[in-house]
Amino acid sequence: MVIYHIRDLMLRKSAKLNRKITYDMITKETGISRMTLSRMSSQRGYNPTMDNIEKLCKYFDCTPNDLITILPDPPTGQPLQVSQSPS
Repeated sequence: MVIYHIRDLMLRKSAKLNRKITYDMITKETGISRMTLSRMSSQRGYNPTMDNIEKLCKYFDCTPNDLITILPDPPTGQPLQVSQSPS
């Protein structure tokens, strides 16, 4: 399973620039549609183009390792378990 860290990178860039970063801002600067950004952020198994990954890495000044995490798929027939961090 592939997880994209777009929201985390948006928060980091927002803090660095001291202003809120939105999907619309990213769309304007990268040419990646808002729908694609939303799907990458929330749709499990979404498969973007390498061109979009490259554009996001340039926009966030990061590497693909910062943008993407690959987790092993859960065994067939078993639900995905999400660990909760202590409060």
